[in-house]
Amino acid sequence: MRAFTRGEQEAQTLYAYRRAGAQVHPLLDAAERRRFDLTLSGQSPFAVKRHVGLELACAWNAFALQTLGDKMLEADEAADPATAGFLPPVTFAQVQGYYTEVQRWLGHASQAAHDPEFELPPGTLPARLPEWSPVEPCPRPHLDAMIAALDALRLHAEAAMHQLERAAPEADAARLARLRGQFAEVLSQAAYVSGMYTPGASPALHEQIEDHAKRALEGLYRVGQLISYPALLTDAGRGAARGEPGQNRLPRTPLPGEKGFDPWAMTAPHSVASLRRNPDARRVIEEMWALDPEPAASVALWDDLRRALSSGGAAVALRPDGQPVGFYFCTPYCAIYEARRPLVIGDTPVPRGKRFTLECAAEGVRLGYPFKREVVLGDFRAATIDYCDPDQPPPHE
Repeated sequence: MRAFTRGEQEAQTLYAYRRAGAQVHPLLDAAERRRFDLTLSGQSPFAVKRHVGLELACAWNAFALQTLGDKMLEADEAADPATAGFLPPVTFAQVQGYYTEVQRWLGHASQAAHDPEFELPPGTLPARLPEWSPVEPCPRPHLDAMIAALDALRLHAEAAMHQLERAAPEADAARLARLRGQFAEVLSQAAYVSGMYTPGASPALHEQIEDHAKRALEGLYRVGQLISYPALLTDAGRGAARGEPGQNRLPRTPLPGEKGFDPWAMTAPHSVASLRRNPDARRVIEEMWALDPEPAASVALWDDLRRALSSGGAAVALRPDGQPVGFYFCTPYCAIYEARRPLVIGDTPVPRGKRFTLECAAEGVRLGYPFKREVVLGDFRAATIDYCDPDQPPPHE
């Protein structure tokens, strides 16, 4: 009755998913043993057969999603044992999203284990986590579950990375260094979240931890796929995943201090003129470039997007009247685009038909907040322009 009066949903279906998904653990163990046997024979982890790499990456995805779903059920039960077996609708939807994806990745992993010719559609890997529940702030049990899942996934990824480092030959030192750098960045994010986390934190601190935890989980989910199948790191693999012929034909966008540099290069073309006349917009664009610790990384994302546009893989998103949707509310005020085929921008997969944009923002940087650089996917709606003040914390922080 208590669950009914709160509008909670019976979770019997999700518990069935949890039982069925438990098979991911022996499947992942078996795949890891096969890879270990291959490396013992002297084969580089960067040269495993494609179907083996796909099996490992898909098994990792299933394991990560199963872990997130399990931890979320456990956290809700611990937070409110009187309504165990029932979930708030937002929690039900989030867990269902995880478990539904587990089925898909388990199927891919099993197929790859038995079919050496198995392939996934271009752009499938590395995959993104399912969308987060559209509620702010997220319920406290969600955050507790994120922290628990982050710890479990980190431990598994560290063990896999340690094995990969031991098996990689000197000839693969450069690729190993690249993977090690990405993994170190994710571990740093996870450690930052763990340092911030306090059970029962204030609402303001809760929101800050939530945002960092989501980024850390997304990064760990992605890098876990790269550790599982290191060939995803190669430039050839990235180009094939994008499906973009002639990806090097476009010249690189000039960086600050280089000839031809344009601080508005990433801004929506149809909005540049009006934004240039806005003194606040001019100021924050200048601050964005001045405070960006890695402008080359920001330009690399933009050049990926340019290649997608030039190859027809992406286009400016339009309203029903045929006019552009507009620009994203935060710097660099990039246009909203739509993927015409599966894409990979940076390390972010963008499904066909999905709208996306870029955000590079120095908001709160002078207060110690990290510079934000990411591909943003979503269903974009009208919003008030944000001037991303480096001296003010982000509004959601």
